[in-house]
Amino acid sequence: MLAVSDARDRVLEKTSPLEPLEMSVTDAHGCVLAETVTAPEDLPPHPTAAIDGFAIRSDDTSSAETAPVSLTIIGETAATRPFAGRVSHGEAVRIAVGASLPEGTDAVVHKDDVAVVGSSMAVGHAIPAGRDVRPAGEDIARGDPVMQEGQRVRGQDVGVLAAIGRARVNVRPRARVITFSLGDDSKSTADTGLARDSSSFAIAGMTREAGAEPTRPGMVAPAPEALREKFQSYLPQADVFVVAAPLENGAQTALREAIEVIGEIDFWTISSRPPLTVGIGSVQGRPLFALPENPVAVLIAFELFVRPALLKMSGRRTLLRPEVDAALEDGYEQPTGKESYLRVRAWRDDTGGWRARLSGRQGPGVVSSLAGANALAVLPADTTTVAPGGHVRLVLLEPLEGW
Repeated sequence: MLAVSDARDRVLEKTSPLEPLEMSVTDAHGCVLAETVTAPEDLPPHPTAAIDGFAIRSDDTSSAETAPVSLTIIGETAATRPFAGRVSHGEAVRIAVGASLPEGTDAVVHKDDVAVVGSSMAVGHAIPAGRDVRPAGEDIARGDPVMQEGQRVRGQDVGVLAAIGRARVNVRPRARVITFSLGDDSKSTADTGLARDSSSFAIAGMTREAGAEPTRPGMVAPAPEALREKFQSYLPQADVFVVAAPLENGAQTALREAIEVIGEIDFWTISSRPPLTVGIGSVQGRPLFALPENPVAVLIAFELFVRPALLKMSGRRTLLRPEVDAALEDGYEQPTGKESYLRVRAWRDDTGGWRARLSGRQGPGVVSSLAGANALAVLPADTTTVAPGGHVRLVLLEPLEGW
């Protein structure tokens, strides 16, 4: 048997980031940069107003300390509507914050510091050059690094890229994951008593949450010829294959025979509870994961092995979920010898500490406990009992804003 950490290390050693692709900045959202982005121009590219007010020539106000100076308002400008023309002696332009200063002006006077009557305004004190003006390049100077290679492009980063004039960037693409289950879905109904295929749906959903792009062809007959044809037909659009199958039965043999001439696969027994047998291999260079078909085992195996691999392929540096220490309200007992993963619902109490409660019965086939779980409680192999309120390590499966 392999310890979970040893098996995961082996998986990640076999995994490499995908080759970079150039994408539009909108398509790059959620991807990891494969380049350091530098500013092709100053930002702002021209001097801009730091406040709402009036753009003026500072020289026009030099005598305003002894007597108010009258200026003529000849127009207005906004960030998306620049002023066309040049401002001459004795003139001013109404300006909105963020708008470029009209040609000829070098300062902005606050709207509350002037008296306006019709198209005339009076300034009662001298305004120095540069007052309330953001100089060109104040935010970012041309050539400055803006975003670093390895940084994930978030929603606000798309706006930053657009602001500096970048239409396309080089990123690690989202992994394209082909996932299917072995079996005959036409016979899986409530009437026959056979379990429906839920595993490939779960894998597709978890794949999407990991930032990859799933395709679910459905169920495939557990026959070597059918499997081989399925693998080969999806090769052009696959970066990864994830198969759910009853690996304790004949599916191991079918998978071995299906890919013996197009790839390789090894089956590992993991020292864990619930029990896990996983297949790790490749199909013509594409990573292949074979996971148990049991819904609970699929979640655990995906979290432990597939998700970190997908994140590494996408160029992410943080591959594992956040972990916290929590009090397990229910307590729990287990035999020694295997690391256990319990489905729990976690929350923060009034003191800011973490607490958790079992999300349902912990049997390997209890689907309802998955629906209520937002974390996994990890019990070490040498732990037999956690008393009610005892502390455990939690792996958080998602942000808890919605819980």
